[in-house]
Amino acid sequence: MQIREARPSDLQAIKNVHLDAFGSEGATVSELALALIADESARPLLALVAESGGAVIGCIIFSSVRILGANELSAYLLAPLAVATRMQRMGTGRQLIEHGLAVLRERGADLVFVLGDPRYYRRYGFSPGHKVRAPYDLPYPEAWMALSLQDAALESFEGQLVCARSLNSPDHW
Repeated sequence: MQIREARPSDLQAIKNVHLDAFGSEGATVSELALALIADESARPLLALVAESGGAVIGCIIFSSVRILGANELSAYLLAPLAVATRMQRMGTGRQLIEHGLAVLRERGADLVFVLGDPRYYRRYGFSPGHKVRAPYDLPYPEAWMALSLQDAALESFEGQLVCARSLNSPDHW
């Protein structure tokens, strides 16, 4: 398996992997993934694909976000992450997350946020122990987690997260 930055020629494959990975929600999530890649307000953006045998088997997107009250920070939101169903539970998601976090760390990013399963994302160091509010009220606040990439204390950051326009809808939260 190879992980690399996504190219414009990957857009159909990115759409297909999201359709496959998310079942009944696949159409919505695949549209969101493509909208984020095209969204200027999500930049700088890191979109990675995992390839095996010349086929895209996974994709992860980190879009730039701002924190009102902490404008000096470089922060990203991890969403969405998709792995083809036939390749799930084989480490593809883990490799995409770890590769993406390493790239963002090298680029000087301070924080990464995710709204997801705490049992899964805690494996990578994400924690709900922070004071940055999501753009919308969440039914499961414990799923709103952050990771400090530069060894700064998460609880020292406070404010409201502002995400890309394509993510700025309560339907995505």
